[in-house]
Amino acid sequence: MTASSLLLALAVTALIGGVATAWLWLVQQPRTEREEGLRLLSAMRWREFSRLVVAALHSRGFEPEAIEDAAERGQDSVIHLRRDGKEWLLACKQGLNYRITPANVSDMTDAVRFHGAAGGVVATPGVTEPAARKVAARVDLIDGDTLWPMVQAQLAPGVRDELAGKARQAATRHVAIAWAGALALGLAGAAVMPKGETANDAPAIAAATTTAATTAAPGPAANAATTTVATPVHAAAPISEGEQRDEVIRMVSTLPGVERAMWSTRSTLLVYLIDEDANPVRGICDVMEKYESLRTSRLHLQPPAGAARPSRFLQCATY
Repeated sequence: MTASSLLLALAVTALIGGVATAWLWLVQQPRTEREEGLRLLSAMRWREFSRLVVAALHSRGFEPEAIEDAAERGQDSVIHLRRDGKEWLLACKQGLNYRITPANVSDMTDAVRFHGAAGGVVATPGVTEPAARKVAARVDLIDGDTLWPMVQAQLAPGVRDELAGKARQAATRHVAIAWAGALALGLAGAAVMPKGETANDAPAIAAATTTAATTAAPGPAANAATTTVATPVHAAAPISEGEQRDEVIRMVSTLPGVERAMWSTRSTLLVYLIDEDANPVRGICDVMEKYESLRTSRLHLQPPAGAARPSRFLQCATY
C-alpha cells in the first residue's frame, strides 16, 4: 500500500467513524434510552403509571383533586385534576402499542362536557394518530415522545441509571461496529485507488519484496516465525453484568409459553406470558442460575391482558 493510499484509508476511516460515533452518542443513545423507558412504563400497573403521569403534570400547573372531593365522587373512569382553580380530566391509556384515535378524543370531549370541566388530557406511552390531533380542540394529547421527558424525572434514580446504562452499552457496541465498518471501507477505497510506482514508493516496495523472500525461504527460523504468528493466544474476556442481563432476556424470550422478557428494575425480571396457563418457571430458573449475580433476582410473571389469573411474583434462589 502506497503512502497516498494509506492516507486515504485513514481519512475515510476517521470521517465515517467520527460521523457515526457522533450520531450514535448524540442521537441514537437518547432514543434508545427513551424506548427502554417507554417499555418500562408499559409494563407498570395502571395505578403506578397514572401516578407518574399526575406527578409529571405538576410542572404544567396541574394539581390532583382533594381527597375529600375524590371520596365524594366515588368510582370514576377518569382522574380529576385542577389547574388555575378549574377542573380538568385525565385519562391514562397504557400500552406501548396503544394509539390515540379520534374516537378517544371524542370520548374525552364528551366527558369534559358531562363534568363541566375546562378541558381534558389523554396520556399514553404509545402514539397519537394525526387525525386525532386535528379534532382535539379541548383535549391535550400526550404520547410517548412527549410523555417520556415529563415522566423521566419522576422515576427512581436507580431505575434512571439502569436505563441510561443500557443505552450506553448499546451505543458502545454500535460504535465499535461502526469503526470496524469505517476501517473496512477505508481499506477498500485504498485498494481500488490507482497505484503508481514513484521514487518515494521504491524503498517500501523493496522492503516488502525482501520480507516476502525471507518468508518464502526454507529454514527452521522461518518456520518458527510462521508458527508464532499463526497461533496467537487470547484470553477470553469475562462478560459484564449488563451483557449477562441481555443474555438472560434473549434466552428467556425463547422459552415455550413466553412472549417476551425485560428487566423492569435492576432486581426484577418481567416475563410476559403467551397465555395464563403457561408455566415456564423451571426453564427461567435454569437460565437465571447460570449467572451468580442474577440468580436471586425476583421474577414477575405477567399473564396476557384479560386473563383471569393474576400476576405472580417468585424467586428462583435466595441469598
